Amino acid sequence: MEEEKKSPRKTWDLMIGIALVLFGGIRLYNRLQAEAEWSFRSMITILFIGYGGYLIYRHFQNKPKN
Repeated sequence: MEEEKKSPRKTWDLMIGIALVLFGGIRLYNRLQAEAEWSFRSMITILFIGYGGYLIYRHFQNKPKN
């Protein structure tokens, strides 16, 4: 019953945030292993990881409305 009250948007934001952090971290790790220097693409990847972290943070900061 509690799951029905949750907004689907909030759940999707959490899943998207987790995916951005995980896949962005893996991509950044692989890029730095291959190139060993920071490039424009590395900076963009960090921005995506940061946005994913923000989505996760926002998910857990919003208190459920009763």
